[in-house]
Amino acid sequence: MVDALLLANQVRTYAWGSHTVLPGLLGQAVPSVEPWAEIWIGAHPADPSQLPDGRSLAEVEPDLPFMVKLLAADVPLSIQAHPDRARAVAGFAAEDDAAVPRESGARSFKDHNHKPELLVAITPAQALCGFRDPAEILTLAGSWGSPRWSDIVADLADAGDVDSPARLRAVFARLVTLTGAALAQLLQEVVAAATTLAPAAGSGAQPAAPQVEQSAAQWAAQWVLRLAELHPHDPGVVAPLLLRLVALQPGEGLFVAAGVLHSYLHGAGVEFQASSDNVLRAGLTSKKIDLPELLQVIVGDHGRQPIVHPRSLAAGLDAYDVPVQDFAVWRVSPGAAPVQVPAKGPVLAVCVAGAVTFSGTGLTPGRAAYLPGGGDAVTVAGPGVCFVTAAGPQPT
Repeated sequence: MVDALLLANQVRTYAWGSHTVLPGLLGQAVPSVEPWAEIWIGAHPADPSQLPDGRSLAEVEPDLPFMVKLLAADVPLSIQAHPDRARAVAGFAAEDDAAVPRESGARSFKDHNHKPELLVAITPAQALCGFRDPAEILTLAGSWGSPRWSDIVADLADAGDVDSPARLRAVFARLVTLTGAALAQLLQEVVAAATTLAPAAGSGAQPAAPQVEQSAAQWAAQWVLRLAELHPHDPGVVAPLLLRLVALQPGEGLFVAAGVLHSYLHGAGVEFQASSDNVLRAGLTSKKIDLPELLQVIVGDHGRQPIVHPRSLAAGLDAYDVPVQDFAVWRVSPGAAPVQVPAKGPVLAVCVAGAVTFSGTGLTPGRAAYLPGGGDAVTVAGPGVCFVTAAGPQPT
């Protein structure tokens, strides 16, 4: 029997991270000095996990197609999208040819892979993900009372099913390329309307998940005001009127395909993704914004429901169905009886609650382990909850 190997994983501190969630999960002192934003688990060369013998997982599994992150956001991440594989290969090569250092913040492509991802909430979470339906955008604009915003989205009134993706992309391009007085006037109108529409909230307060009696306009208005507080001169303040607002309860997932605009607004989760760090940003950030590249990759598809609900396979074993082969994801909560997970090849596991034994190795919250391929069946026991990840496709 091959036991799983406990991993040491690096904390990434970004301004949008939380001083309490991830350190608290790991039993560390809170609040932390720096905001803990992400903990990377995997073989990505930028921050690979370390094995007990001192080797990095990148040395042992250089071709591991997936990685896992623990993520906690106290403030919104940038509005962003990820390239597909072809664009990632081309962009990475072009920046290499231009001698842009791979560690540089001026670089848009950190590697040559795509980055589809699934975020499974471990606390209540909210996000922007994908475009709203054109009719919904127009209805919201009509109730908002901003003539300038209504002008920007007016072309959507004539959008049929065939040309609506192109028109949605054009509306987004018009928004994010606004500058000077035109941008200032739009933001003034949109924020003034939001102040009228939104329930009162104190400075720094996070908008609550929508209540039954709350309208779509009120929920959007709360986020417009929060974004305006954080980024008062950024066109991304208007994004809640254009992109879908999504609320996740613990255990629900949000799938983000290549080219889909999104921003994690608040909350914590486990993120499963292809092994990549390629991010193209449009706003709400101090990092590099690359509008020319972003506008090439974004998709205008508003039809796919991004929320992924767990599917029960057996007692204590749920699967998350995603339309990619880079990763497959199971949530395991064994309880009284051990659970076998139908995972093949190299496997990663991370505990999020209680305590579990993953193929012979004990895990507590925030701790992760690696099981090489070719061994025995993957078994999880104990009263806790963990997530197990392997390469796809997902078993049915």
